[in-house]
Amino acid sequence: MKRKALLALLAVSIASSAMALTGFVKVFATTYNVAKTSTLGKAKCAVCHVGQTAKLNSYGQDLKHALAGSKALTAEVLKKVEAKDSDKDGASNIAEIRADKLPGDAKSVPTTER
Repeated sequence: MKRKALLALLAVSIASSAMALTGFVKVFATTYNVAKTSTLGKAKCAVCHVGQTAKLNSYGQDLKHALAGSKALTAEVLKKVEAKDSDKDGASNIAEIRADKLPGDAKSVPTTER
């Protein structure tokens, strides 16, 4: 009986985490008007995470600090890190987002017109 209760609790916990992360993706997409077919839209969780892992990339780390312990990602929190260059590639996070590039991936850099 205890085992079933523990497994049920674990399942609810995992589902809650997945829903929370889905909420983060939705807030990001809504704030920046991200199309599902865009690079950012296809990246989903990888905007903030390294691949499909729980490890945060540099942009995710900056967002974590901006959240300051809160679990609710908002447009205001996202705006706190827009001017930063989380991945140190020479482009601000907002410049990368506007160019449909990943702000936590130094290899994903906006091209400049010459």
